[in-house]
Amino acid sequence: MAGGSAATGADEQALAQGSRRVVDREAVDRGVAYALMVVALVATYALH
Repeated sequence: MAGGSAATGADEQALAQGSRRVVDREAVDRGVAYALMVVALVATYALH
């Protein structure tokens, strides 16, 4: 994945500079989306 390699490069630069921790917002968004899909799936099974 091209996006993953770009984020890794940014993380390496941040670590080399000793600056604050960089959060991969794309990964956070993806995690939230998966969590919401699981909640929707469980709600669907519970209501039927």
